[in-house]
Amino acid sequence: MRIAVFGASRGVGAQILPQAVDREWGVKALSRVASAIPEIPGVQVIEGNVLDPGAVFRTLDGCDAAVLSLGRTKNNPATVVSDGTEIVIQVMNKLGVRRLVAVTSLGVGDSETMLPFHIKLLMKSVLKRAIQEKQRQEELIAAGGLEWVIVRPARLTDGPYTGRYAAGLRESEAGEGRVSRADVADFVLNNISDDRYLHSTPFVM
Repeated sequence: MRIAVFGASRGVGAQILPQAVDREWGVKALSRVASAIPEIPGVQVIEGNVLDPGAVFRTLDGCDAAVLSLGRTKNNPATVVSDGTEIVIQVMNKLGVRRLVAVTSLGVGDSETMLPFHIKLLMKSVLKRAIQEKQRQEELIAAGGLEWVIVRPARLTDGPYTGRYAAGLRESEAGEGRVSRADVADFVLNNISDDRYLHSTPFVM
């Protein structure tokens, strides 16, 4: 297995790299600054921007699946998440790369009902633009013609990998409302080859 990772320099994406290598998978990671990703044996870093189709092509070429863990970054437009996602989908279809696992957020789409009231208020005010961007990203993925899974994590922490997290599609399956980035990375990688959540939007917490 060889995967392409977009958004690999921080957050969940940074946790995915060593975990994928531990599974003995090959990894290609796109970063605007190659030095932002530490040297990890088995990880090939491609320097470039997700808004550049050529850089996206070089990253996806030879891969079996892709992971999106995109966020707003400096010196990129406010729509970098959705615009970058659209380019990745186009290139995946061109190359015949079928599986896409994307990380968005709990609170997007129908998962809003799972949030406590004060977080809902934040989603409708301070975080409104970010959530709208994630919503557009999810819509693009669902319409992209790929084999996709959209992972919606709860509040993210920098805690260690535990393997003890809740995931599912129904609110009754929910856990405590927070999850480490390392545990989310594990769940993302599991969904590269597992079809249980194919074409759906599981939460993880």
